[in-house]
Amino acid sequence: MNLVRRVLSEKRLAVGVVGVVLLVDVLLFGLAVRPLRAGVTQARARAAAAAARLAASAAALAAAQARQGDRERADAELRRFYGTVLPPNLAAARSITYPRLAALAARLGLALERRTSASDGEDGDRLGRLRTNMLLAGEYENIRHFIEALETAPEFLVIEEVVLSPRQEASDSELVLTLGLSTYYVSESGA
Repeated sequence: MNLVRRVLSEKRLAVGVVGVVLLVDVLLFGLAVRPLRAGVTQARARAAAAAARLAASAAALAAAQARQGDRERADAELRRFYGTVLPPNLAAARSITYPRLAALAARLGLALERRTSASDGEDGDRLGRLRTNMLLAGEYENIRHFIEALETAPEFLVIEEVVLSPRQEASDSELVLTLGLSTYYVSESGA
């Protein structure tokens, strides 16, 4: 202990300076370094949160771009459908249902007894619908082939109603087919 007292008394100035420097270091650490370290930690947390928001925004952008691409493909397919599959007007729709269906029925041995048509659609609609009702008579096999030919035809025809009943005044093998079908066309008023 004697040695420590002797060093402290002889080197009082140096020990005082070292003590003041240590006190200043402790104060600097407490007042400056520690708050800066906490600020850096908070900045890192904010940067991580911003990176997560950026990744979520990038994913949302990619999803929106994919939806836009899907919509453009759907619009292109719809334009192709309107341009190549559907009849361009009411006259073309009638040409599908009137002469072609009558010729198909005659070719398959069916008698066309009655046919009515009506056009649906309001002004401003993009599509119009031509509804056709047909009353055909003939053998079951011929009726089956007729319906099969309608289902596989390249024209856009929708069979909406099929009623098959026996003919009252004819032979047992002859049947009556009441057929309701529609075709859609691009309306001139909505185009």
